[in-house]
Amino acid sequence: MKLCLIGDSHAAMLIAAHRLDPAGENLTVFAKPGLVAGDIALDGPRLRAASVDMHARLAEMGMPDTLNLADFDAVAIAGLVPSAFAAARLQQGHSVTGWPSGAHSIAKALTDAPAAKTRPLLSRAAYVASLTGLCQTSLAARIASIAPCPVVVIAQPFPSDALLDKDGTYPIFRRLLRHGDGSALAADLITAHRAGLTPLSGTTYLPQPADTLSHGCLTQAGFMRGGPRLSNGTRQDSNDVLHGNAALGARLLSDLRAILARPG
Repeated sequence: MKLCLIGDSHAAMLIAAHRLDPAGENLTVFAKPGLVAGDIALDGPRLRAASVDMHARLAEMGMPDTLNLADFDAVAIAGLVPSAFAAARLQQGHSVTGWPSGAHSIAKALTDAPAAKTRPLLSRAAYVASLTGLCQTSLAARIASIAPCPVVVIAQPFPSDALLDKDGTYPIFRRLLRHGDGSALAADLITAHRAGLTPLSGTTYLPQPADTLSHGCLTQAGFMRGGPRLSNGTRQDSNDVLHGNAALGARLLSDLRAILARPG
């Protein structure tokens, strides 16, 4: 199988897993850390590098700077959709109805006690709709819409639960967990990913395996520790909590292969 992997730094965990178990696949990578729309140009099913940094990253990996997606049996997209961080920022400053914190805010508002400061309410339907809109306009969706072959989209992993051992690191997630909202955020983000991506012809969304999660919206540290960098073969810094390692990559690669093996 000729497989094309397009993405940002989160493609590295899949590359590492593929090196350990290539399964006869011919893998072409079109990726760079922090990939944004300005790094690539889309022309029908063709992609080409459009920034100096993109050209340099691809050259460093020995990969072509121009692709025709019609030449591949399948495309995998890593990242390039709203992450848990985007979902948390969108919710920040509001209480989402249907979430534990939202239920608490409503209960507080219905008491006879003097009005306490509460965050404005945001309906869960509106929250999911907003996230879905971000998915529909994401770079992953734009690429998937031009691919003439099956596409599987794999989102950025949820951050490592090792962040709970680091004071002051990503306090927004500490707040979510303190209010009991972790599982709700993850569920709504996954719902939005599916709603925003799967209507595209030939596109499948691959969620992170549930048994790799922790506290609802974090990833078990064992699947994140020692994650690889995209191009130079080194590992992420020891305090990195954002990137999956080869173990998580192997789980996702196995699920990706299962999807692509399904009959028509």
